[in-house]
Amino acid sequence: MHLTAAREGGDAAAALLRRAGCRPTPQRLLVLEALGEGGHMGADDILAHARARYPSINASTVYRTLDALVEAGIAKRTDLHAGYLHFELTRSHRHHHVVCQGCGAVAHLHDSGLADLARALVAETGFALSPDREITIPALCPDCREVAQGS
Repeated sequence: MHLTAAREGGDAAAALLRRAGCRPTPQRLLVLEALGEGGHMGADDILAHARARYPSINASTVYRTLDALVEAGIAKRTDLHAGYLHFELTRSHRHHHVVCQGCGAVAHLHDSGLADLARALVAETGFALSPDREITIPALCPDCREVAQGS
């Protein structure tokens, strides 16, 4: 739902902000538009996107806007172990991330994909996956795996 509103922009994006208790300022709409591209973006990437459309936007405005969107539940911070935080729009379902250690590509993995791991974790350690946290798994994508095997 958030992704659709962010991609549509205009009235849909403004309505999303209002429902979350945020005033739909031009700066917030620009940040939401950047997040609407659907990827995992660093704050600097979002700032560059916003400055391409509104060159005088201040970096601190973008950072405060990201904090406000996270606080409102529209966006979330994601640690992809790349040295800095990424941001993405919240989804109606929890998902985890698989990050290629070669090229940095990111894929989503739903809870069901971790069901065997979750059961093994409880059986072997007594620990259970936290329901409010996501997991980031380092891996190699098919292309990088092919390159590594060819070396």
